[in-house]
Amino acid sequence: MKINKNVTLLSSRFDNFKFNLKRGKGHLFSYLMDRIRWHLYPRMKIVSKFPTHIDLELANACNLGCPMCYTVTDEFKSKVTKTLMDYDLFTKIIDECSKQNSHYSIRLSWRGEPFLHPRIIDMVRYAKSKGIKEVSTLTHGGFLDPEKFEELLEIGLDWLTISFDGVDETYEQIRFPLKYEESVNKIKKYYEIKKKHNSVKPVIKVQGVWPAVAKNPEKYFSTFTPITDQVASSPLLDYLRKDTNIEYIENFTCPVLYQRMTVDASGDVKLCFNDEMGSVNVGNLNKETVSQVWRGEKLQKAREIHLKHLGVKEIAPCKHCFYPRKTQKNSTEVDGRSIIFDSVSNRSQTVGT
Repeated sequence: MKINKNVTLLSSRFDNFKFNLKRGKGHLFSYLMDRIRWHLYPRMKIVSKFPTHIDLELANACNLGCPMCYTVTDEFKSKVTKTLMDYDLFTKIIDECSKQNSHYSIRLSWRGEPFLHPRIIDMVRYAKSKGIKEVSTLTHGGFLDPEKFEELLEIGLDWLTISFDGVDETYEQIRFPLKYEESVNKIKKYYEIKKKHNSVKPVIKVQGVWPAVAKNPEKYFSTFTPITDQVASSPLLDYLRKDTNIEYIENFTCPVLYQRMTVDASGDVKLCFNDEMGSVNVGNLNKETVSQVWRGEKLQKAREIHLKHLGVKEIAPCKHCFYPRKTQKNSTEVDGRSIIFDSVSNRSQTVGT
């Protein structure tokens, strides 16, 4: 039932297999090769010539104030200046990616709400026109509507993840001022638009934090399974940086440094996508190329520190990251099926903690 350490599928393994087939539709061989590289390179400690995946932050702000989100903290507000990614910088990055046979995917989101960017549709269009095989984004859905969704479908968006925490009043309390019925009805419209176009893509994934989903997992599952391609949940992580009694995995080496690059809205390249406060810069794509930063001295030094299993001791954001933390097995039932999932050890699962 699990997709990785921090995401638990509420759908079946067969549903997950179908989701991956849909995700790779049109370039299945490239997708399979990408998945092999994604898992093999960290295990073999292979630094590719170019990152197979890049996270591009279109906006680092969000119009919501979800109580479990790091963007509501004083630390984030003091350290991160609100901005949007410059379109010319975006096209520069995409142009470089398009020349690399090994590059596979981009995700047009990181810390903020990407649909705050007025040119997000132009950006999707440009990336697909340049041959990027998988273009995805994550959104709370508040600025997305059926008209925009249909345009995104027509220009080739591959994957849309919608953050949706629980059902009914639970959703409305966390995702204020979004309304539950309105948000569900929009997703139903997206399903109908896909049927009208006889289109597999964009695959739609709905995902919420487990404490919110757990209040009524049966309704969550039965509501979204018929109208999406994947239904999932994730444990509540220490985004607010309140945990003190942290247990780390022994001899941990980070896989992310071999898998993906994270670029913030200003063009700074961050250590990884879990460096939400942006405390470690490893380059800037206004001045450097993706390739230069990816194989540059700063990222290589971080890899060497992790090879010595010293990441959580010597690199500030690694101390707060969920990857090196110990987890424990939990289980529950949804519609009579056992769901086994990992939760972080010594970690409260109450929203807002």
